[in-house]
Amino acid sequence: MSVSLFMVGTVALSMIADSREPEHAKERFAAVMDTAVQIANPDYRFHGFSNDGDGASDRLRLTGEPLAASDGIAEDIHGDGVTYEVTRDSSGKVDAGSALSIGDSALDQSLMTIGERDQSQDAARRQARKRLDALPAAMNAVALVEFERPLTASQLVDFTRRHGHCGMTTYIYRPFGHGNGLNPENAISWHVGMNPFPDTAGLSHECEKEPEAALASYRSWVAALRPQDDAGLRQLALTRAGLADAAGKGVAHAFVAESWILADLRALLDDPQVRTVRVTDVAFNLVSRS
Repeated sequence: MSVSLFMVGTVALSMIADSREPEHAKERFAAVMDTAVQIANPDYRFHGFSNDGDGASDRLRLTGEPLAASDGIAEDIHGDGVTYEVTRDSSGKVDAGSALSIGDSALDQSLMTIGERDQSQDAARRQARKRLDALPAAMNAVALVEFERPLTASQLVDFTRRHGHCGMTTYIYRPFGHGNGLNPENAISWHVGMNPFPDTAGLSHECEKEPEAALASYRSWVAALRPQDDAGLRQLALTRAGLADAAGKGVAHAFVAESWILADLRALLDDPQVRTVRVTDVAFNLVSRS
């Protein structure tokens, strides 16, 4: 995903965190909601953003496609997608209903199972192996990889080094269902392409350090949130308290693996830190591997 997509957020949040001027408030709303929609929808990849509200209201549009396995050739060709719309009227009422789609995809369904412990780790891995073995090992896939116990950023760096895969990984810092029983909160996802502060903490975005850079950028975004952002966040089943709690804990419960081949996903099941691998989409790899 192009980092340029999020330049609105980069400029707005880094320059207006404490501003009270009306035009800056509109920029803040666009920057916060742009990123919040992505947090709430890890099963989509967004490539378009617009803000065409008038002087009294805001109307944001984010365009993207369902996250799908690539054949290795058509990665940059956008297929049928969706446009999420977020509006704020002159009274300050926010409507982001179209951008909240919990449970309507295979990845969402898998995210909702994080933390379930109705079977042992060995049983969960046996079940995952059986499903992976039923598919050609060279196919490309999208999958949710759940850890047996949440990992810190430094542990994730070690994990990445061991398995040799990194780059634009989406980390799940909190699963679905937190909050009170009447109003469960959304899962919290993040990847470095959402970073509103490119130079956060001076961390390099080199591949092996990606988990640390991702957490630092997520924490910076959360720290920039203000009470005036609450109405928009609530529309996406997110809260500042929940986002701050996940930032403080700084652990990943799972990650979304993109552009992995099934053979490499199966190998993860030999790692004691992995509980299970849930494949959510596959595609034939049309590019020969050396």
